[in-house]
Amino acid sequence: MNTARTSLFYMVNLGAEVSRIISALEHNEKTTAHEALERAKKILRTMREMPDMKSRVIELEALGSALNTLLAENKRESVSSAHIKSYFTPFAVRFFSLQSS
Repeated sequence: MNTARTSLFYMVNLGAEVSRIISALEHNEKTTAHEALERAKKILRTMREMPDMKSRVIELEALGSALNTLLAENKRESVSSAHIKSYFTPFAVRFFSLQSS
């Protein structure tokens, strides 16, 4: 399957990186978490350049800020893992439903 690199494709891949960050943190693998965060930031930069995402730049910036809090030392300032994972669920459901049709 050769999937088009749409904003939905990138959002699903961003969700996968977020899952990797959270999993790495749960296993106290900070280097792995930082590497996944860098990949997530790269995906966000790519998405900011996509024509259909120009109107959603503020949302992407907020998402980037939320991702940065995952590695914050002060957990009071971070977005919960459950909340950020749930943000990506609808994108994955939509993406995979389109792949099977």
